Amino acid sequence: MTGRLVGGVLFLPVPLVLWLFTRPPLGVIPSIVLGVVVMATHRWYARPFALRRAGGRCLWCGKEIAEGPGLRIDEPFGTTTWRACGDAHAGAVARVLGWADGRATFLRVGILGTLGFFLVGVTVADVGWLSPIGTDDAIAFFRLGIAVTVLPLGWLSTRASAPPAGPCRSPFPLHVPSLIGLWAVLWLFRLIGLVWFVLAMSHAVRRLT
Repeated sequence: MTGRLVGGVLFLPVPLVLWLFTRPPLGVIPSIVLGVVVMATHRWYARPFALRRAGGRCLWCGKEIAEGPGLRIDEPFGTTTWRACGDAHAGAVARVLGWADGRATFLRVGILGTLGFFLVGVTVADVGWLSPIGTDDAIAFFRLGIAVTVLPLGWLSTRASAPPAGPCRSPFPLHVPSLIGLWAVLWLFRLIGLVWFVLAMSHAVRRLT
């Protein structure tokens, strides 16, 4: 298996977690517990794989490469060195991370804050302690919070001005986007964010009518 194919396989736990959270197939609490376990353990195997191949794959497009400009990036888990397949993709990574770093608090609150409220809220709602608020309401809140956070990242970050020269900083770990390429992850943010926003607003309209 090529590194790109393995990276795609190792990325699959991410949509699996989202599916478990928003379409709880095992019931709410078992699905949430399984999703948290998958999410918490993903870094144990995905990050080592990504770092071992950081010098041989383009962080932007995921293409396997033998050479290209290096990217030294300060991440939450430490400083890492990645590679791009050319100056254009290195610049694209720098623009996205520069935009994200300038809005780090917004992204952390939007993603981690929404996740934290959702995990507590959906669990409490499932046992009936938030009646008349139910699990569907908690899921709609989760979708809306994530959507309004990732949609600006997906659509606006690539249009940002070039950041100052120097090491990049990322408010989020890069091993996950590196598995399939940062470009592909941004497109997932655009598409899934839009779908989730529509679903959340449709749920709100139904609740209010």
